[in-house]
Formats: sequence, structure tokens, C-alpha cells
Amino acid sequence: MEIFEELLEHDLNPFILFDSDGKIKKFNKEAEFLMNFVTSKELFSLALEHASKNFGFNKEFTRLQFDKQSYYAILVGYISDNEIALRLFKEVGMIEPVKIDNNFTETNIFTLLEIARNTTLVDSKLKITDIYDVSIPEFKMNINDFLLIINSIFEAAQIYKTLTLKVFIKIGEYEIINNNKYKIVSLEFNTEGTIKIDKSLNYGKKNLINIIKSAHGIKVELPLIV
Repeated sequence: MEIFEELLEHDLNPFILFDSDGKIKKFNKEAEFLMNFVTSKELFSLALEHASKNFGFNKEFTRLQFDKQSYYAILVGYISDNEIALRLFKEVGMIEPVKIDNNFTETNIFTLLEIARNTTLVDSKLKITDIYDVSIPEFKMNINDFLLIINSIFEAAQIYKTLTLKVFIKIGEYEIINNNKYKIVSLEFNTEGTIKIDKSLNYGKKNLINIIKSAHGIKVELPLIV
């Protein structure tokens, strides 16, 4: 493998080469990871949407979000009708050390969910179906930030008739914090449509709480710190 191919393979930004039918010919490690959250068909459609009208390359600065993967620009290029290349540019930021011992308290996530429901949904007609992995142990989190987010989600979900709440540990995904690897606890709130909460609540990410919007609800993810 040539040096430029090695660089592309280990690049922080996902790269995919499609043929004219949308089948993948080449991709790097970042693209492989990205395809855990979005299909190759969707990425091919994205490439066609942003391709230049004539042979050549087109770069646009635009915000793209696939699950918790964020990108700030897209590059699409083709020099024949046989193949088209797509490259996305990942948003990155400085990772600051987290003082887990000072800001986090060990707690039971299911107890907190029950507190939030009893606080927010007292007179609500929202029907909730719980799918819990009860083997999840007590773990450390910023309780105040967590409850603010969960309360807001329950309040916003009341415009719908039903809500499915799934709590589980993700398989094969980890969060790296202070050079330590932690499993990820995911809470999926699935409804008939989107759940919109106050944008200011995204500040919770500084306390390792990720909020991920979807077409049929919203997800909250946090590390399993025991």
C-alpha cells in the first residue's frame, strides 16, 4: 500500500469511493465506523446531492449530524461517470480532563428515571413502555444535569400518546475519559415523532451526557463509571 493510501486509511475524516450504481469500492476506517449510524445508500445520495454539475470537485461548509457524529464540511468529486468520491470533515474539540470524583455521584439510573416521571408526568396521559436492562449497576454521573435533561424530555414527549423508553448498555462502543475506557449506557426515548428540548441543555455534554436527536424521539448516552 502506498503512503498516501495509508494516510487516507488512518485519516480522522471518513472517505468513501462509490461506483456509478452506489456500490462502495473503497472506504477508510472512519467511514467504516460512520456506517454504524448511517447506510451506504444515504451516503451515496448525499454525495449525489452535493456533487458539482460538471466533472470536478465541490466542497461545501455545512453541518451534518449522524447520531453523535458531527461534521462541518463535505467534499465530493468525480472525474468520470464510473465513480464518485465522498469525504466528510469531522468536528473535533479539545478534550479537557474531567474531575469525576468531584462532580459525579454514584446512583441508580432507574431510581432517577422514576423520580423524573413522578415529578413531570403526574397528570399526564402519556403511555410509557419500559424496556430496561436491570443488570445495569449503580454508576457515577452528574445527577442534577441528568434530571434536568430527563425532565425536559418527558415534558416534551407529552404531545404524543405513547413513548417507549429503552435503557441498555451499548455493545462494542466505549467512551474514553482521562485515558480510561468506559462502556456506554444508552437511553432511547422513541415516539411517533421528534422530541424537542431546550438547546441550552446540550451543555450537559461537558458532564459527559450526550444528547442525540432522531426522527422518532431522542437518545441520551453517558459513560458507565463505577
